[in-house]
Amino acid sequence: MVVRMNTATPLAAKAGDLLFAGDGFRSSTSPATLLYCPGKIIQTLDPAVEVRLEQKQVKVVSGKLGDQKPAGSCFLPQTVRIAAASQQHYGVSMTRGLTKPELPPPIPIDKLAPAVVAELSAIQNALAANPADTSALVARAAIFEKHDLLANALADYRSVGGVWNDAVWIKGKIFEIEEALAARAAVVETPPGGKVFALLVGISKYQKLPQDLWLQYSAADALAFEKHFRSPRGGALPAENLLTFTDEKATTAALRNAFQTFLKGRAGKKDTIFIMIAGHGTVEIPGNRGAFVLTYDSDPQDLTTTALPMAEVQALVQQELSKVGRVALFVDVCRAGSIGSIRSTTINSAVERLGEADGEIFGFMASRPKELSYEGPQFGGGHGAFSYFLLKGLNGDADKNKDSIVNVNEIIGYVAEKVAAGTNDKQHPRDFGNMDNTVPLADVRQPGLELSHWRKLWDYRNGEPVLLAAQQPASAVSADTQRDIDRFLAAIASNRLLPDQPDNAFAILRSLEGRLTPAQYLHRQNELRIALENAAQQVLLRYLTGDQIPQTQSEFASGAKYVSAAMQLTPESLFLAGREAFFRGRALVFDKQYPQAADLLERAVRIDPAGAYSYNALGIAYLEQADYARAIPAFQDASRLAPLWSYPLHNLALAYSETGNYRASIRAYEQAMRLTPQFSYLPYNLGLVYQRLNRRKEAEMFYRRASALSPDAAEPYNALGSLKAVQGKAAEAEKLYKLALDKNPQLLAARHNLALLLARQRDRQNEAAELWRENLRRAPTFIASRISLAELLAARGETAAAIQEYREVLTARPEYLAARIALADLLSGSGDHAGALEQLATAAKSDATNPAILERLGDVHTTMKHAAEAKAAYEAALQNAPDRAARKRIRAKLNR
Repeated sequence: MVVRMNTATPLAAKAGDLLFAGDGFRSSTSPATLLYCPGKIIQTLDPAVEVRLEQKQVKVVSGKLGDQKPAGSCFLPQTVRIAAASQQHYGVSMTRGLTKPELPPPIPIDKLAPAVVAELSAIQNALAANPADTSALVARAAIFEKHDLLANALADYRSVGGVWNDAVWIKGKIFEIEEALAARAAVVETPPGGKVFALLVGISKYQKLPQDLWLQYSAADALAFEKHFRSPRGGALPAENLLTFTDEKATTAALRNAFQTFLKGRAGKKDTIFIMIAGHGTVEIPGNRGAFVLTYDSDPQDLTTTALPMAEVQALVQQELSKVGRVALFVDVCRAGSIGSIRSTTINSAVERLGEADGEIFGFMASRPKELSYEGPQFGGGHGAFSYFLLKGLNGDADKNKDSIVNVNEIIGYVAEKVAAGTNDKQHPRDFGNMDNTVPLADVRQPGLELSHWRKLWDYRNGEPVLLAAQQPASAVSADTQRDIDRFLAAIASNRLLPDQPDNAFAILRSLEGRLTPAQYLHRQNELRIALENAAQQVLLRYLTGDQIPQTQSEFASGAKYVSAAMQLTPESLFLAGREAFFRGRALVFDKQYPQAADLLERAVRIDPAGAYSYNALGIAYLEQADYARAIPAFQDASRLAPLWSYPLHNLALAYSETGNYRASIRAYEQAMRLTPQFSYLPYNLGLVYQRLNRRKEAEMFYRRASALSPDAAEPYNALGSLKAVQGKAAEAEKLYKLALDKNPQLLAARHNLALLLARQRDRQNEAAELWRENLRRAPTFIASRISLAELLAARGETAAAIQEYREVLTARPEYLAARIALADLLSGSGDHAGALEQLATAAKSDATNPAILERLGDVHTTMKHAAEAKAAYEAALQNAPDRAARKRIRAKLNR
């Protein structure tokens, strides 16, 4: 097992695992071997040894080290300790862009520089002796990388990856090198003056935020900018060079794809990219101070998984900006001081770090740190102050020297002055970057926008405002091609996304290849990519709600299908591979295929070690097996990685409760309820804990809180009914059980509990029996109701019917010994001694020392006059009898 530094969850060790200082390793029942490069040794660990890897030694925690020998080669490549899966998503598929260049072949060893050949000498000797020496291949690949011989390194990493299938770091190396080689080979065709691209994002509505945190005008800001860039003054950008995402279209997948599309696949050294983002930005606390742009489908419970990390944008800009002419970035995301459990006012410092990239960048933020951005109808009829004055400036108002050109310096001065004045000196835009102040941003000589009356931007259709700028110009394609494009868009809108669905988007997309320009085809391909990732994200968002919206196996299976289909478009994506492993593993838990599920979920953890969702699912797989020692660390890691997510805390509380640590269970539930006080399943389950502790007052309080949060939920009323039944308040219990069934007639537990209550009253036993039969009509395998019905029938002397019910129980649960013993008693009492003997003999095979089974065997053999068999059974029962009374009774039977 491997335990990574700062995590608690042990993962199965895999051949090729790369360990870092601070990581732990445990051998199990057999020896294990480590290549320890700091000491240049091959270290063997005896069975049951635990070590911690340090910079200068292998430190023994328990057990003892085995043999060691010198390592023939020990040269490891530079790798990050924790890779961000989202940064290993769009690689070659975006790098190649529209040109699809071929990757270069490796250079023969004898054609390399003499110094490189000399450095490789010892490794080449090792490989000559053993061509399959994976450690030597890794060492050679690392040396190739050091000397920028990427094609050679790629060939060796691919060879190693074929042997070490589970080594995620090898897959990461292959991703990075393929991307780098494709970028070198790609040729981006740009006209002499370069092209202009614009990515515009405005999010006013949010799927997972309450409406009081929605914004009013961010979407309008983005659409107004779109109109500007479509105008001659803004560059008259063609449709394929302009991407606008507002509200439900502005998902994490859409924005991630858009950044990659322009920065990797489209723009070249003479091109300019404008990026405008208006919406919510935040810093997640506690524990993780990473900054995020909240997309439409971001969930504050786990921003790392669902939002767009600024670190990801920063890494992309730093990697790609040197390949792009210029980037102008306009950011207005400082809108709220509190979003759920997140309290933050600014992500300015994270945005400003984008200006540290090598390349020409101009950044303009709406406000200073600790300031909020203002919006309102006073700004042009409905805009953010920053966006409104920025647009007015680009439209010509900022042309201070009247040369008909608006440059960087003029826009900075104009916007800063106007925003401060327009907000009563409460908001002050801030610029950063290294773009020359004289770079032109707009040509005022060209026709621009009419900004004096912003209502002219709007048309009204069926009573709804429609922005005229959002209308796309007709594509320069044939009528047949346009019809297929419309079919493609209709398939996406109808969620016909998967290749096995009729008239699906995949098939239509394939039919469009060759009929569209490369840029047009990439645009359509990206629409399908985004739709597939959005669909998978919706499954994840429901998962984040925990038991508030319990998920089914089919939902996780559908998530796996969406991701698998997306991988057909982006086969190099480790991000998608991790999510597919998660969905498949979580679906297998429903089938109780726990080893296979755990293997897949561990793979998901390896690919995305910052993903709380996989740790939580891994913990569930262990919890279902009552393996609390492994479940608890997994839930703790999930909670550490997503400190605002309540579901891992709920699962942790369940595990604590099952181990008898009720105090820790209660603390976990209390913490979860502070994070998501709107979720009713949390107080409901806390009530169950208090009821188990016989603290009825607290149990009732939390059941009633759950009921208040979800008035239509049946479970709290059922729990309250059971509480009243235990207190002897039968009338109140009956009323609550019936209320639960009114809320949800499918709640079998409530009908079963009501039947138990009625069965205690002799004159209502028929009602009880009918309730149990109703449960069995709805769910024939609901064993509790069948057992109770059988017991009632037996007590009322309806032996034949009771026997039939017990046989049904054993058909479904042949291991149910209590049912088998009860059946044997009924058979014996009805004169079917042979049948009783058969049932008891079967039971004895499962539990050969059970005194109740053995004594009954003796009784049946006695009835059947099998003296020897009866004696043997009684003697065995006597030997295993639990107490003096049982021994006395059995001796009496032996002495008859």
